[in-house]
Amino acid sequence: MRRIRLPRKLPSVQFPIHYEGAPARRLFFPEWYITCVKPKYDMPKNYVRFHIPADMTRYDLKEYLKKIYDLPVSSIKLGVVGHMKYKSYNMMGGYEWKFMDPYKIAHVMLGDGQSFHFPTLFNDESLTQIQELEKFENEQKDKKLNFEEEAHSKQYLTNNWF
Repeated sequence: MRRIRLPRKLPSVQFPIHYEGAPARRLFFPEWYITCVKPKYDMPKNYVRFHIPADMTRYDLKEYLKKIYDLPVSSIKLGVVGHMKYKSYNMMGGYEWKFMDPYKIAHVMLGDGQSFHFPTLFNDESLTQIQELEKFENEQKDKKLNFEEEAHSKQYLTNNWF
């Protein structure tokens, strides 16, 4: 298994130092994590899309899915995303640039008549709660921006001698 290690970027499992009389380790954790992503458009029933770490190859992904989830895979196509940057709003009233870790998009076609249906994570009730929460957050942001504009427009120290 080929691995490209990016220092302090990918998770690694740290075990305590072995000492004599210690029991053998029986837990085997993969050093990678993959994320199943819902595609934007309707796809065939045997198509699954994943976000995988940048150092993971198609052969590693195939073994990962076969050994852990017992999924037969017929083909895998990878697309590299690379480093992405995005603006995030910080609490001090400005924007800051953040960089995301590089990852790949894996387009996986399942084999042997397997099909995949993306699960519904939220029902109608939880969707309305999420929308209410987003509405509340936007109102709070607007109130904060209005308060800051109002504070800048007022003159607290006036000089009449100019």
